[in-house]
Amino acid sequence: PGKTIMDAPTNVRNIKPRGRSIARHREGIEKQRLAARRSQFIRHDPKAITNALGVDKRAPFHQSEQQRLFSTGAANEEKVRRDARISRNTQICNAKRGARIKTEKSRWKYEDRKFNMEEQRMQRFRETGRKALANKSCVPYDTVTHRFKDGLDAQRLHYREEKFRHKAKLRENHLYGRANGAYNPITGAELRKAVVPPRPTTPQALKHLPAWQRVVHQ
Repeated sequence: PGKTIMDAPTNVRNIKPRGRSIARHREGIEKQRLAARRSQFIRHDPKAITNALGVDKRAPFHQSEQQRLFSTGAANEEKVRRDARISRNTQICNAKRGARIKTEKSRWKYEDRKFNMEEQRMQRFRETGRKALANKSCVPYDTVTHRFKDGLDAQRLHYREEKFRHKAKLRENHLYGRANGAYNPITGAELRKAVVPPRPTTPQALKHLPAWQRVVHQ
């Protein structure tokens, strides 16, 4: 009571609801609209263009990072200076490396030549036996057996050694007597003197030689 009942509208446009199948073909519809666009766009032949969303290879879309960032401006100038500096350093390193390799090759050739010459020299010594003569002692005394060798030089050296031993014992007794006397100052016992060997006689082979040839001169 008190309410007016309005009649149902008769001019309403009823649209059939669309299902999800239209969403599946949305990409195809967009490609079709892009291919058929006309307002302020260049109309291409649909036969020549198979992909309406494709981008030309010469477009900026396909530029590399170096082309996009270092093609113009201060960054490009800095990159050019840096590349020139790197190139110069590389050339210097390559030149030094080449010179070092050349020097090392020359040095190794010299070392090989020196080694070959030394091998040839040692081979000559082995064949002639001249190197063994350098190990021969000039003294007529064998240091292994502690014996004098045969010959006039050995007799001369032996005679000289005997004279030195005789003089050394005489000097020992002389200095000992002058320092302490003939007796021990504490016990009073007679001091024991050194035994003096007999005076060496001149060998028969040296008697006919002058005095200056009887001793070894060094």
